[in-house]
Amino acid sequence: MDQINFIIPKEAKTFRTDLPFYGEDLSGNQYTADGMSLLRNGRRFIPVMGEFHFSRFEPQFWREEILKMKAGGIDIVATYMFWIYHEEQQDEWDFSGCRDVRKFVEICGECGVKVWLRIGPWSHGECRNGGFPDWLQYDSSFEKRTNDPKYLDLVRSWFERVFEQVQGLFIKDGGPILGVQLENEYGHCGGPQDREEQAAHMKKLYEMAREAGFIVPYYTATAWGGACTIDETLQVLSGYVDAPWESNADPLPPKDNFRFIPYLDDGDVGSDFEKGDGTNGTIRADFPYLTAELGGGLQVTSHRRPVASSKDNEAAILCALGSGANLLGYYMYHGGINPDGKYSTLNEAQDIGGHTNTPKKSYDFDACLNEAGKPQESFGGLKKYAIFLHSFGEDLAGAETILPLVTSKNAADCETVRASLRVNRKSGNAYLFVNGHQRLYELCDHPDTEITVALPDGSVLWYEHLSFEAGKCYLYHFNIYNETSRLFQANPLCVLGDRSFYWIDGTSESTTAAAVDFARRKNRLSFDPRIEILTESSANRAFLYPDGLYITQYDDSILIEDNGVKKLITSHRKETLTVFLPDGGVDQKTVFETGTEAEPTAEVLKVSEFRDQEEQIAYCDYCIKMDYTGIEDAHRIFLQVNYLGDRAEVYNPDGKLLDDWFTTGKPWRILLDRFGRPEELRIRIYDSGHPMICKFTDQVYYDLHAKSGCKIQSVKIEKEFLYQVQ
Repeated sequence: MDQINFIIPKEAKTFRTDLPFYGEDLSGNQYTADGMSLLRNGRRFIPVMGEFHFSRFEPQFWREEILKMKAGGIDIVATYMFWIYHEEQQDEWDFSGCRDVRKFVEICGECGVKVWLRIGPWSHGECRNGGFPDWLQYDSSFEKRTNDPKYLDLVRSWFERVFEQVQGLFIKDGGPILGVQLENEYGHCGGPQDREEQAAHMKKLYEMAREAGFIVPYYTATAWGGACTIDETLQVLSGYVDAPWESNADPLPPKDNFRFIPYLDDGDVGSDFEKGDGTNGTIRADFPYLTAELGGGLQVTSHRRPVASSKDNEAAILCALGSGANLLGYYMYHGGINPDGKYSTLNEAQDIGGHTNTPKKSYDFDACLNEAGKPQESFGGLKKYAIFLHSFGEDLAGAETILPLVTSKNAADCETVRASLRVNRKSGNAYLFVNGHQRLYELCDHPDTEITVALPDGSVLWYEHLSFEAGKCYLYHFNIYNETSRLFQANPLCVLGDRSFYWIDGTSESTTAAAVDFARRKNRLSFDPRIEILTESSANRAFLYPDGLYITQYDDSILIEDNGVKKLITSHRKETLTVFLPDGGVDQKTVFETGTEAEPTAEVLKVSEFRDQEEQIAYCDYCIKMDYTGIEDAHRIFLQVNYLGDRAEVYNPDGKLLDDWFTTGKPWRILLDRFGRPEELRIRIYDSGHPMICKFTDQVYYDLHAKSGCKIQSVKIEKEFLYQVQ
């Protein structure tokens, strides 16, 4: 039998109440922060923030993509301002098209989400020079990222230009901009080594941003890896499940992101500059535990092609929440494509001084919503935790973190139960987190576990015969002040009306009905209309709106709400929605499109092949001809390309590079609408034996099996539909 023993201290943990963060919107809502969490009108909340780079997606799609993010539970859209995108040549400014930040922020406000602007001046984000324009990057007459007066003059001009674009869009003006991030990984990824010099520069950037007009409740700075933060910036932390920037092609050893560690400093992030060890002493426990870069996916590089499973991401998120995180920030939540530069490509690459080689165009990131706007497996997997926070976030935000007396020794310890308890002393609600998943490694089953919770009054709560399976995540809750409170063995999802919804993720029952019945019996529930138990699959397909909890029929369907009208985005011609209503009823809504029986087709023609000096095929060129017969009923159309090779590029007939893709083993979907639904495309496939030259290694690491070769196996045009839900 395994034992998990918690002791709740007699005295509550104290936290700072004098943090200098304050702002008010036009309606009088006040935004503040203390040492535990963010607050709105004095009430705690845990927002969910997702990164989406407006400049990496076409503006005609922004509204729908933001609504998809909101449907996924995103409250705040975070976005980088890449300096090189807007001033590629000095004094040649461009805020048009996909660079129109004002239009993007306005649309976010119309869609009901807040905005967090990451204004740099240095950003990274796998951008050329970390976002610095070439003219600045290669000017040796001043010290960049310091208080050199010449550099500061240039930054001041940048800040002022960006402010001109977003003036009047801050929450104090009635707009959506809630926060601003200054710099990125400063003192860890570049900048001077002297701590006082770092702090002086961050303070100067803060002052300059405010002088330019960036007045917001919250200012943030990244703190992982030893990066510099100051009293005026909330620190934000990170945690990715892999490290594509590592300089090898080997599987990573077990990572601490799958353990419960308050204020985790993920030393792997930014290790392309300097490896952090978590002992730098810069993480401040007197500030709230907030995150900005929890992986909603993973970047690919020329030598590393990791693919995070939904369970990888879910386990890492569970561990962050269980460790006390009171802001979930996903990077990236939505992928995109790098825009064209006027004078160069805009991606990070080794031949221009970058650490790694990234695709010239693709910034898919295997995000929850990929570069084509299609939902990935993690979209539903992470959404259920966002739904949970929208119902339970205020209570959880006020809960302190308590670790068991015995914790895992390190990430390689696969035997010790990984658990955490968060307790809200005011409400008495306790949230038990147990993680049984470690990426690439198998943890042990714990089929018979006993949990004890020693309360401040000396009494002990005791729960026995609990089962935790390897590979699964658990979030249970109970109340420490209620003597009859049971440990409810199902994961809370949300509250709707007077009903509570839970989901189950691990019974041995063979059918859905039997699994739910088993869970009800396990929790000693007879017929209780106030309790609904769903399967994990249903929870992943759930969308919570004030008028009901909607369950889609298919995993890849998204239910958005646009100006009060619900619309279903799906690749299926017919779909039935299950709707749990606030009054306790259940409804079924069937949506369908009769459409046309004709289907679009694509034809593959091999054009040429190029051989190297040893007469081995290096790459092959293909022509793809599209027949759009039958697309009248389609909302969006995609080209799915299945191929063998190291990487692929797609061009228009005039030879312009439109997109590229580093092989991961997952299908490549091209959103044809973004290119005007062309009748013809050219695709180049690079042979698996000719990977991109990398200074680290000539090997490529794959998570998924990718067969070797150099050819297109198949292409297919796929339709996506948009239905209005009545």
